[in-house]
Amino acid sequence: MAEAELDRFVTSNYRTVYFLTGSLVAAESPVAFALEADGRSLLVTPSKHEALADRIIPVETYSLTRVIDHPWHDAEAAFFDALPGATAVGVERNGTGALFGQADSTDATDLILRLRKKKEADEVDEIRESLRLIVAAYEAARQTIRPGLTELDVFNAMQAAVVQAAGTFVHLNGDFAVGERGLAGGGMPTRRVIEEGDLYPLDLFPAPHLYFGDTCRTFAAGTPTELQLRAQQTICDAIMLAEGMVRPGVMAHDVYAAVKEFLDSQAFTEMSFFHHVGHGIGHHGHEAPRIIPGSDDVFEVGDVITIEPGIYTKSIGGGIRIEDNYLVTESGLENLFDYPKGL
Repeated sequence: MAEAELDRFVTSNYRTVYFLTGSLVAAESPVAFALEADGRSLLVTPSKHEALADRIIPVETYSLTRVIDHPWHDAEAAFFDALPGATAVGVERNGTGALFGQADSTDATDLILRLRKKKEADEVDEIRESLRLIVAAYEAARQTIRPGLTELDVFNAMQAAVVQAAGTFVHLNGDFAVGERGLAGGGMPTRRVIEEGDLYPLDLFPAPHLYFGDTCRTFAAGTPTELQLRAQQTICDAIMLAEGMVRPGVMAHDVYAAVKEFLDSQAFTEMSFFHHVGHGIGHHGHEAPRIIPGSDDVFEVGDVITIEPGIYTKSIGGGIRIEDNYLVTESGLENLFDYPKGL
């Protein structure tokens, strides 16, 4: 704020409010936060849980004594009534409702994105919790996948395992396309029947408390073929190549170029690798640094990233993708996900 010469920062993005105050509300709930240049803060929230702000104003979303049709209007009125005047206001316009936008304000979205790129220890712990649930899902998948069952059968087993591991409901986001459905990268589960020889890439990214883990393991329906095993080893080699390159100060697009060149040099891959090599994770499934050819992002200490090369051909029975999550440190990468990579 000092660098941008702002008197005030304002947001009603529920993710940013949680990031700055610890007040966690549903995406549709009215919430707003203001931080003054002198460090004083104001939070308007429907949450009754503890939060970090100098002044907290509760807003109702349900009442027996009055009809509440416009809780966002109520929150806006309470918010601006409590704020003193300010000349230079920065608004996080990404995710902030129009009610809280000010015509003469500065867009402060990039200030928040810069802060969120580096993950603090408690944020890494939240990502580890997501990864713990993913392990439960993969164990359920290993026990369930077999020819004759459907994508829905496997998904239901994984979702049940995640709920049991979490002790509450957590939605299992991910890609669940088996066999040739996986050639395009993924999709929601369907009644598609698993066939002998299919490859089953399961890219999972649940987000308890808004923080995403994001991993992929590929399972074979039946005994893997020699070509499938070769593809699996090639992907592991590509991962090792990327792991060896990522250091603070390295350009993300250089890592993409090296992995893409390596995979395309293997004739059997048919130059099928079509997506990013990886990306940052945190409050969103895709954040900086993005490991793509069109990125100018630079790896920095505190980034949490994915590495996820893939091969997608009919000859191997669909797509194979393997993905781990890493914390960027001064000396390189710390792998946050320890789960077998075999088919």
